[in-house]
Amino acid sequence: MKNIFIGTLVLSCFFSIFRAEAQENFYRDILVSEETVPESVDEEAAADAVEQAKRLLNTRPQALRKQNFPQLRQRIKKAELPSEGNNTAAPFGLIWGATIQETKNQGVLLTRIDEKDYVNNFSAAHLPKAISDFDKVDVTFGDNDELWRIIGYGGLLDDTPDASKVMRQYKIYNDLLKKKYGHAEEFFTPAQIEVESKDAKGRKIMVKKDAPIGNPNFLKQLQNGDATLYSTYYNDDVGAALAVNVDGDGKSYIVVDYKNLKLLRNREKQTLDAL
Repeated sequence: MKNIFIGTLVLSCFFSIFRAEAQENFYRDILVSEETVPESVDEEAAADAVEQAKRLLNTRPQALRKQNFPQLRQRIKKAELPSEGNNTAAPFGLIWGATIQETKNQGVLLTRIDEKDYVNNFSAAHLPKAISDFDKVDVTFGDNDELWRIIGYGGLLDDTPDASKVMRQYKIYNDLLKKKYGHAEEFFTPAQIEVESKDAKGRKIMVKKDAPIGNPNFLKQLQNGDATLYSTYYNDDVGAALAVNVDGDGKSYIVVDYKNLKLLRNREKQTLDAL
């Protein structure tokens, strides 16, 4: 009887750990996309980064509170605007859940762009709350015509070999996103470098070692994809990912990718109900 109890306890602990790891992977997969952290830098991607001022950064949802969709004010002879209540306010002065037309009615200029993984993508200009550090903002409305994703691309920087300029920006926005969304977690994949060492007999040998953040060749390592650095954040309603990237010309920049987890959960529920 004692053995059965111990076995049950062990299995219970195992499945608890498994569930925790599954949730961890789920959040990370949602918030960090190939746009945020590219797998590699090829010539086509480099050219696109130079001409269009980059593209890159997926999510991490928890239990979500009930949140009302934007209540629309309908006035005769006036354009409909999405409600700007606290529950629906989005980055750059946009409104989560707003339609394409409602966003245009805010005075935002939307230019359609192609995106292989998403539907109804636009480059957004004349934002209600523009931030000078960001040169470009893309938005996604999806099949349901609801604003659920916003990506901000930082301005291209003529950086130092250790990527000190972009790291300064990264630290500033990392602190801000921590305060706003919480649940911050940083992911760093270091480049492998060879250093001289000695074996047990005192002979010189070369061994591989992790190169730290901000090392003398950090910019080049980020550009080549040998190193990656990004962080994720989330609360009950919104998830965000912040990444450091370098284009084909060696220009560094940050990317912030926001996703409305509430809308994603509602969409999933609607799909499940329809099955």
